[in-house]
Amino acid sequence: MNTSAFVITFIGTVASIVVILGNIFLIFSTRKRRKEIVLFYFRFHIDVLFGLSYFLYSFFILGFTIYGSSFFISNSDLFWLGLPFSNISAARTFIVLIIVMDRLLATYLPIKYHVARPRISNLLFYIPPFIFLIVEDFVIFIICGKNLKHIPDSCTTFPCTLNTCAYNWWTTYKSVIFPVIIFFTIILCIKLMLFSKTLQNSGVTKRANRLALLDAFLIFFFDFVPSFVAHEFPNSPLIAYTTTGPVTAMLKQVGRAIESIIVIEILVRRQSKIEDSRRSKRSTQPIPHIATISKP
Repeated sequence: MNTSAFVITFIGTVASIVVILGNIFLIFSTRKRRKEIVLFYFRFHIDVLFGLSYFLYSFFILGFTIYGSSFFISNSDLFWLGLPFSNISAARTFIVLIIVMDRLLATYLPIKYHVARPRISNLLFYIPPFIFLIVEDFVIFIICGKNLKHIPDSCTTFPCTLNTCAYNWWTTYKSVIFPVIIFFTIILCIKLMLFSKTLQNSGVTKRANRLALLDAFLIFFFDFVPSFVAHEFPNSPLIAYTTTGPVTAMLKQVGRAIESIIVIEILVRRQSKIEDSRRSKRSTQPIPHIATISKP
């Protein structure tokens, strides 16, 4: 049994369960406020699919790590099992880019943003991630010719089923889009730190900015760094997909799991505490006494 691949895959599987349950909880807990956080609300749905796709993908990887070539399907099928996870991951990354740019415009051009934003249909924000998903499949299938013709028996993950062209695309676009997200986030941070006292932000805006910053912070550590290592050092033992398992996919799940827990704290628990505090203040306010004048 490939112990390293089993442990790494299992950690990702546990994290994916947290991602699925956490985002389902967020969907139902924030449904009354979905118009206020519409892009994040859409991302919660994508994260449920993100966790589900990895959970199903990891089930077969665990099977290969335990049974090897005697498993009931061939390791060449890992290409088809890992492709949905890769597609959803690509779509989610683009959604995060849109969210960061949305927060950037709202912070630097608040007046123009609040005038123009309600006129723009939310459907326009949903289309680009799916176009990006189609582009990924177009490159892998049409330009690069799908996957390797002869997949090594030791291959137990999606990346090692890709040929050189597809693998270079798969790692290169991540090495480009993640720095773009981080760059825009740094600009957003500068604005928020230097002009925090002068910015008249509502509670909803503050929460949205925090969520955008959280997204970018976790993407840097759990997405960009592993993808950069995979692109620059493909032969590194840390990213040896044939021996260590789906390292980058596992780290993505861990990052999303941490994010789900923090978002629940920001959007649900803190909000409920604020509402409870308001109710208690209203209940402790003295009822004004109305004096009555009796007739002589």
